[in-house]
Amino acid sequence: MTRRIPIFEFNEELKSKKHKVYKSLVDGVTEAIKSDKEEIKLCEVKNSNIYITVEKQEWKNSLDSALQYYINTEEYEQCSKIKDLIEKI
Repeated sequence: MTRRIPIFEFNEELKSKKHKVYKSLVDGVTEAIKSDKEEIKLCEVKNSNIYITVEKQEWKNSLDSALQYYINTEEYEQCSKIKDLIEKI
């Protein structure tokens, strides 16, 4: 299944979109590990062809933040997925 990268307005506040951003992070890192990539596209800035990317050396820190978010929202299935990803990095 092809991953859908979230698209945000240039001046849109990403804090209100944490769920989409963290989902994109988890899906992106999962895909990148399978295909041996060094960075992921986290999201796109609408109508600009500009992507916000996360390089491999930042994946663990980013996943740690996502893990904390999913613990706080009590989405434990995602927590399990993230822990598995951290072990694979």
